[in-house]
Amino acid sequence: MSHPTPYNGAMKSKALYCPVILEPELEEEAALLTPSQRVDLAGKFERWARQLRVSAYILRRRHAPKTAGNPKNLKPIGRRKTSMN
Repeated sequence: MSHPTPYNGAMKSKALYCPVILEPELEEEAALLTPSQRVDLAGKFERWARQLRVSAYILRRRHAPKTAGNPKNLKPIGRRKTSMN
């Protein structure tokens, strides 16, 4: 980079150009963060996203309609034992 000369004057400072466009809400959160802070925040969001996916999976399984018939983990009982019941 060349040094300013008396002929061209001092270089003007320009606003930093960012080629990435973020969603408005995310831009509000990340506007004042450094790149390393953004990486840390991304890691936090990834952990949270995984936790939300796992909890949704568990809740879906818990609230799923029960299947009709006998569960597969029960052993069949013979006729003689059932007649005693």
